[in-house]
Amino acid sequence: QPLAVPVSKPSASSGSSTSTGGSSFGNGTAAAKKDVMRKHMTRVISETLSEHPNAIYIGEDVEHGGYYLVTEKLSNRFPSRVCDFPPDETTLLGAAIGYSQLGLIPIVEIPYAKYLDCGADMFFEAAIQNWLTGGTCPNGMIIRLQGFDRGTFGGNFHTHNSLQLPPGVDVLCYSNGEDYVKGFRNALLQAKAGRIVMLVDSTALLNLRHLHGKDRGWERTYPENEDEMMGFHDIRCYGTKGKIAIISYGNGVVTSLRARQLLLDENKILEHDVDVIDCPYISDVPDSLKEVMSSYDRVIFADVCKEGQNPFAGMVVKLRKEGLLPKTWNCVTAPKTYNPLGSVVTFLNVEDVTAAILGK
Repeated sequence: QPLAVPVSKPSASSGSSTSTGGSSFGNGTAAAKKDVMRKHMTRVISETLSEHPNAIYIGEDVEHGGYYLVTEKLSNRFPSRVCDFPPDETTLLGAAIGYSQLGLIPIVEIPYAKYLDCGADMFFEAAIQNWLTGGTCPNGMIIRLQGFDRGTFGGNFHTHNSLQLPPGVDVLCYSNGEDYVKGFRNALLQAKAGRIVMLVDSTALLNLRHLHGKDRGWERTYPENEDEMMGFHDIRCYGTKGKIAIISYGNGVVTSLRARQLLLDENKILEHDVDVIDCPYISDVPDSLKEVMSSYDRVIFADVCKEGQNPFAGMVVKLRKEGLLPKTWNCVTAPKTYNPLGSVVTFLNVEDVTAAILGK
């Protein structure tokens, strides 16, 4: 079982959300400044390397900032612990296993989600090894999986939206910088205890500032208190009075919030008709999600992964088995196809979610 984390107080953020559940990079003035998700990701990695001398960061071209500049300037501060590896995911993950077993905490950057396929054998080996050895050979690490979901660069190889969820790997996909920081701190805690945690980054969210128009509604402040964590079983609720819930993760949260706002603007729903639930933990059903399910007459699962390879399919089955799924529910996903170069037509979109809300 994952280690318990300190329970943080519910925090307000853009969209009137509520969080449910259980050394700084910059100066004090910058601490209160709202910023995009990527900047907070850089800062929490810097925080981790500052506070944990046995943590190392490895990946392809990470000394120069990585493919999305998440490690920008970190190699200057930690020259021996932010290290480039050749473009070979098998070697990269194999090295992480070795580092972990030597007592280090490896943070492994995979530049694009599709590239995990290239290191699949070693990825599954890391997942099963702890079980095969009865816990005597844990492989605690954090895997940062980038290049996921909505985008126009590189076609399917750089916008892959299918995920592997093997037993032994905790998989999370955050939608905003504040939750990412809190979740990363928890991931570090779990990795130190021997768990493998994979954080999946939605490309479209890394530099997203605006939720609606030019509102800068997706920028967040950095959680200064290093004890503030977001556990695996925590969720974030945008609204708590609706009878319809949209459950999503990553970029699907933004898509769902925009769909709700569109229907509000068109007077097709009332203000408190629909809640959006951000559920970052996608390799199991979070306890906090189970607790709120009874509040809703209808539930829509908005999954950014391809139909047939989507995490929420397993979640629906579990909720059904436990008698927690409402009688009326739906699951909308990305189409079961590949993503072309220069187009976003094959990703989960606002139209998909609005149609589900309206029961079409």
